[in-house]
Amino acid sequence: MPFYSIAGTGRDGGATTDHGPEVHAIARAHGVSAAQIRLAWTLHQGPHVLAIPGTGDLDHLAQNVAVGSLRLSVEELIALDPLHHETA
Repeated sequence: MPFYSIAGTGRDGGATTDHGPEVHAIARAHGVSAAQIRLAWTLHQGPHVLAIPGTGDLDHLAQNVAVGSLRLSVEELIALDPLHHETA
């Protein structure tokens, strides 16, 4: 099963706040966090993709659930795609 960290490069060290200007711009446009944009991008990849965000914080849980109603435009998805396919 492939693994991809929606938290950016933080697979082993935890979530990162280094999301890049593109992610932050889209987050500002939607009034949400960069982490929510990354999770929304993951959910937009299709019904065959399962996102399993983890948190021990109730506020983060509420933010994760809210992502289910976030709709990214085709243009936003195109802008985000290369960021998620960069090699580490």
